[in-house]
Amino acid sequence: MRVVWSRAVVAVFWLFTAGYCLLSSIPFASEQFLRPRLVPALATLADWHPWLSLSALLATAAGLAPWLRVRHRSACLFVAGWALIAVVLLIAPPLSQLDPSTTALALALLSLVPPTWLSMMDLRPAMPLPLPRPDDGADDVRRDFTVCAMAALVVTTIHAVAAIPYAVPFGAGSAGLGVLDSLLTHLVVFLGVFAIICVIRGAARLISTGQGVEGWIARGVMAFVLALFVFTIVLRPLSMVGLPGALVAAAFGVALAATFGPRATTAAPGVAQALSGVVPRWATRSWLAGIAWLAVVAAGIWSVEQRAAVTDWNFTVAKSAAFVSWLLVLATMMRLLPALARGPAWLPFVLCFAALGLNVAASSPTARAAPAIEAWKGRDPSLRLISDSLAPAASVSDEGLADFLQLHTNIPRSTRVQPVTIDLAALDGAPARTRPHIFVFVIDSLRRDYLSPYNDQVTFTPAIERFARESIVFERAFTHYGATGLSVPSLWVGGLVLHKQYVTPFAPMNTLSKLIDHEQYEQWISMDNILDVILPPSEHRTPLDARTQVADFRMCTTLAEIRGRLGEVKAEGTPVFAYSLPQDIHVSVITREGTAPVDNEPYGSFYAPYASRIRRFDRCFGEFIDDLKARGLFDRSIIVVTSDHGDSLGEQGRMGHAYTIFPEIIQVPLLVHLPPGMAEEHHADTSAPAFTTDLTPTLYALLGHEPARPAPFFGRALFRRKTDPLPPRSIEPELVASSYGSVYGVLSDDARRLYVVDGIALREYAYELDGSAAGQEIGVMDEDRPRGQQAIRATVEAIAQFYGYQP
Repeated sequence: MRVVWSRAVVAVFWLFTAGYCLLSSIPFASEQFLRPRLVPALATLADWHPWLSLSALLATAAGLAPWLRVRHRSACLFVAGWALIAVVLLIAPPLSQLDPSTTALALALLSLVPPTWLSMMDLRPAMPLPLPRPDDGADDVRRDFTVCAMAALVVTTIHAVAAIPYAVPFGAGSAGLGVLDSLLTHLVVFLGVFAIICVIRGAARLISTGQGVEGWIARGVMAFVLALFVFTIVLRPLSMVGLPGALVAAAFGVALAATFGPRATTAAPGVAQALSGVVPRWATRSWLAGIAWLAVVAAGIWSVEQRAAVTDWNFTVAKSAAFVSWLLVLATMMRLLPALARGPAWLPFVLCFAALGLNVAASSPTARAAPAIEAWKGRDPSLRLISDSLAPAASVSDEGLADFLQLHTNIPRSTRVQPVTIDLAALDGAPARTRPHIFVFVIDSLRRDYLSPYNDQVTFTPAIERFARESIVFERAFTHYGATGLSVPSLWVGGLVLHKQYVTPFAPMNTLSKLIDHEQYEQWISMDNILDVILPPSEHRTPLDARTQVADFRMCTTLAEIRGRLGEVKAEGTPVFAYSLPQDIHVSVITREGTAPVDNEPYGSFYAPYASRIRRFDRCFGEFIDDLKARGLFDRSIIVVTSDHGDSLGEQGRMGHAYTIFPEIIQVPLLVHLPPGMAEEHHADTSAPAFTTDLTPTLYALLGHEPARPAPFFGRALFRRKTDPLPPRSIEPELVASSYGSVYGVLSDDARRLYVVDGIALREYAYELDGSAAGQEIGVMDEDRPRGQQAIRATVEAIAQFYGYQP
């Protein structure tokens, strides 16, 4: 028992360490999640890692005490090696100082050694374990079939508990068909597992009659399956593909397989050994104990999936939890079910074909319940994992597009790219004679359908509604990037940027920074981990939120600080440029605060934790606007309210933004208030597509510097003088992309249509943007594919050429 717990301690500590180091080796994960400390658990792991290492070492040494006393060589070397590592960690804690590099990746792979070493350690001489007695009357095939069928039933039940409530609103019949669809789908998958077990047993018996051969083949298959899962579900979303991704996945697969199945023969031979390490012994003593263990497993899986539902990364956590439930349930069934008496050898295979036939026969009835099944799948990560894995890959009319995009996505830090100098206009001479104050609020993750100027069903943003009446509301605004990492830099550049975090020095490309420097603005900016990189130092900058962690930036706090400084603003003095990226409604903040609303107001069909926080900062925004008016500053200010991207709030089970560029992610609000003089002199086409990259050219134009587009993928000024006609709407497709992965799309037909190629899930989508938050998903038409893929390639090539990047 001590060895079992020691192995568990070692596995948990070192596998989590390996995972953290792996994330640290990837630029966007390091820059956007670890450094800003957006995930408290990961931040705590980094801070306390040396002490956690020492505690885990002491617990492991206590468990291995019997072998240490008899001077078991491997055990002594293991503890001594870890003790040396613990000392090094206490002297120079590495996790909190890791940068994206091969060093971080090497540490991730080295962290897999301890759990593999301990799991493979031959401890049988010190603690002999009984071998199971052979049963000449046993029928392995019938037993394996029963194990897999029972596992399918249990896994279906575990995940159905959370999914049924979302299917019930479609009617009891539809919910029942949802249950049937889930059960039959899981049954087919686990019958596939049964087929693999039969192959393993058959191959082992061709090689040897000993049980050891079967166990080692099973471990090899398990390592391959785990490596495949790690590569497709974990590493591909992290943009670690190709040979490096395959090697890392193989290392994790071997380490996990070794941890799941100890070398020493436990209570079961052959195939069961490959999973014997994940089931505690007490759970195999009786059916009652086994049911209790499965209840514990179900509770753990539900807890993980519930937390992941609001802050998952491309469903990676939820799918991983579902896959773990498969392994745990299958291993438990293998240990609980006794050998069955011999019977007809053909019966299990007949039942397999019968199950497949039943699945085909049920396809027509379940198709009629498609809405209920889609709602079910949205809340059943296990069914989603199966569905996404079996879905056909996206059709590609542009051969080599996937590899091409991967080469241009998440360009590693080790690849040096020299910055180019970007100028939207010649900034020479004295500053403009009239320089209004500028306040830019880019509210992280704000959806436009949660603001009353865009949705008359919204009742919780009265201050923004009043502000909109005195401002220009752009009806169809978009971001080019589906997450903060590249959306914010593109706003400051005024155009699309290289998919790298980040080209340094960034200052030659930062056209907005050049403008406010030339116009001699006093800068009040909430500096975060991105702006620390992309903004050059300035003696005119007084940071906002200077003593606040990025994850704790709040609209009300920032506005209070700005209001406290307004008394310093003189009528004819230096104008102010204020910028903030409040985190009030970021998915990580809502999760950290308990995924609950901050008030008791009713929100109807709106997502209350999100809407209640919008209500809170709307009140503060209203007070800020009232303060500007009272000081006579409102009519001398440009005020922008927008977002870096939207968020999924339950559409088809999606939450957050991660890698996706669905309609609810790329559609953003854009409200601009102009001083009365400017408003009288300028006009805009508010129904035309607008982009956050248009903001910087717009500020150039309003301050008297007519911008010129350095390349077609740069923004345009949103306002024109009334003496000039509005330009015709562009018919060129506009590129949109994930900030963190190989997911690209194009907006076409006056931004009424969205085509997406997901290089992570290997899927493609098409949407009609009908004004709703999530648009209307439509089938990908034959003309969409070549047109969309060619536009994606052409724009990505143009970006690479402009910035001087050669893969």
